[in-house]
Amino acid sequence: MKTKAIILLILIVLFAIFVSQNTEVIKISAFFWTFQMSTIVLISLTGLAGIIIGFIIASLASSSQKKKQKMKEELKKEKEAAKIKEPPIDNNKEKLDR
Repeated sequence: MKTKAIILLILIVLFAIFVSQNTEVIKISAFFWTFQMSTIVLISLTGLAGIIIGFIIASLASSSQKKKQKMKEELKKEKEAAKIKEPPIDNNKEKLDR
């Protein structure tokens, strides 16, 4: 866990350095709108959007795997219950009939 925290801290510091070096105001055109924004704000918003999208995708993948695992466990329980309900095959009965 410490390794992940250290790597995350390094990435945050590098991101902060990158953002602080880009301070000029730029013109942004999107569809029919045109507005001016500081590059610091634009890069920060883009980074934040990436983090949010990453968390959403990770949580969807995690919940999907949990559902699959739960379905496997339920199927396993059903199979075990079916084995218990089936009467055992008695090979001795066939031998007695002969």
